Amino acid sequence: MKIIQVYSTFNIYFILFVALLATIVSSSKSNNADPESQCRIVSKAFDNEKLVEYDTAKKCIESFPFDAKFADDTIDAVSHFMSSYYVFLDQAKEEPPKGFTYQPVDLIKELNSLREKTFKSDYGFITALRNTIFKLKDGHTRFIDICYQSFIYDQNLTLYSVVTTDKEKKQKQIIKIFDDKLDSSNNDCEVTEIEGKPAIQAIIDFANDNIAYSKDLGVRFNMALAPSIKIFSQLFTLREDLPETSTITYNLKCPKKSYKLTRKWSVAFSSAAFENFCFDTRNNSAKITSRDKSTGSTSSGFYLVNDGKVGVAVITDESTNSIFGLADGLRQLTKRGAEKLILDMSNNVGGDPTVPLFTSLLLFPSSRSRQPNFFPTSININNFTIPIIKKNFDTNSSDSDDYNPFSFLSFPSGEPFKNVNEFIGPRKNLTSGLHLNPLTSDEVQLLKSTSPFRWTSDEMIILTNGFCISACALAALYLSEFYKIKTIAVGGLLDTSMSFSTFPGGLGTSENVIADEAGDNNIEVPGGNSLLLAIREAYDFNKNNITTGVLEYLFKPADYRLYYNESNARDPSFLWVDAANILNKKP
Repeated sequence: MKIIQVYSTFNIYFILFVALLATIVSSSKSNNADPESQCRIVSKAFDNEKLVEYDTAKKCIESFPFDAKFADDTIDAVSHFMSSYYVFLDQAKEEPPKGFTYQPVDLIKELNSLREKTFKSDYGFITALRNTIFKLKDGHTRFIDICYQSFIYDQNLTLYSVVTTDKEKKQKQIIKIFDDKLDSSNNDCEVTEIEGKPAIQAIIDFANDNIAYSKDLGVRFNMALAPSIKIFSQLFTLREDLPETSTITYNLKCPKKSYKLTRKWSVAFSSAAFENFCFDTRNNSAKITSRDKSTGSTSSGFYLVNDGKVGVAVITDESTNSIFGLADGLRQLTKRGAEKLILDMSNNVGGDPTVPLFTSLLLFPSSRSRQPNFFPTSININNFTIPIIKKNFDTNSSDSDDYNPFSFLSFPSGEPFKNVNEFIGPRKNLTSGLHLNPLTSDEVQLLKSTSPFRWTSDEMIILTNGFCISACALAALYLSEFYKIKTIAVGGLLDTSMSFSTFPGGLGTSENVIADEAGDNNIEVPGGNSLLLAIREAYDFNKNNITTGVLEYLFKPADYRLYYNESNARDPSFLWVDAANILNKKP
């Protein structure tokens, strides 16, 4: 099998879990649980860039005392923003559509129930709050506390799931060790049990109970394991929340022996200066915004398989600085004679809302004059936002935010909004009229300067491991829905349909950005902590431009399925060859 690398670009796409936040020290500390004394060892170790023991970290984290007033104020703020701006608040109460796996949640009711509880520590309260929000299974929505969530708990090994075929040609799914950093002789040993439970079931339970970033269990299962990469991945053995136990015991079945491996958690801090995070005053804490992002490099690459007849475009993000590399890479594939195209959108971390539209128009330029040419969205509006919307319209505001009608185009015409009422719309609960994101000037210019590519929709196929999030999900769904490009999902659970994308909610942002844009100064999340939430929802629609459902709650399984094995989990080119065979309609 010959793989030819054609073109590669590297860009920095910033994703944030963390920003400078919070103090959590109450003025009513007890001498027996003084955080500064309990955390002295942790602070010293992290200042010297060394690891700490699990028990030491646990004592430190749990030494911050529970403050009932702080908890009440936090619940007040979270409830206010979620009830006023969270677009899926009512739908979250409903039973999941067939294909999704999660429990309905009456979020405001459950948040209020936390007021009736007394917690042993501040960490106990924060964890309960985060877990309540995580029940939504919405990757755009979560509560962040930098002091606690900046600890990293690492097993120094990663697991993966492979599907094997026995002599009777029956398929079986097992868990194996993908990479053991401490003992490479364990690599590819089968994991038969985890903590006395069958390994597959242990991962499924973890994906159900501890992973919140997809409504599809198969996608969450992939997120728990390797070879998913970047954010939201390898979550079983690399965690940001304090594990319940100091070790995990694995029953291993290796070629030469079977034995139990008990592995401790190694604990590090993901940012420097521990005291600056955990012992600052609340008033000095910095707030996270939707524009703050932590560094993490991603790369896009372009390759040829099947003797150069099939091109592969590996698209790892949807950021605006990636569009030039995408266009140039596709040109290179065309020049090298690629007759068909695989769009590998696995491990795609999403990005900017205009890039999915740009991608579809780049591949299908003949649709540039068609209206509408992408999924419409809407936002919830309220008494805070209506005056802002009217002011923005009346003053011809140039601010780019969610409450400025000039930031959007009307659906389905693709024209600017004529008046405020057209933007607000007639829908119930003061939900805004449907709107579209206009392309940026760079995107418009690049489309004009790029000649059409040769590939038709029948000559393309999309490949993902389900980890195609947010803007990537919108791009993949649109190419599948309206251009009928076939899709392949990789991994997940054996013989269970799986999504090829996840949380296409529309847009997520932070509560302080919302407050600033909406003029909502009534309340804020205390202590510098931050709430991220989905404030815009995207809709599927039919040829008559009638919306047919909220994309976040529509189960869209892939057309084809591939599973990981010992080869393709480590070298994606094997998956590309399998995808090329499907594209060429080979068995």
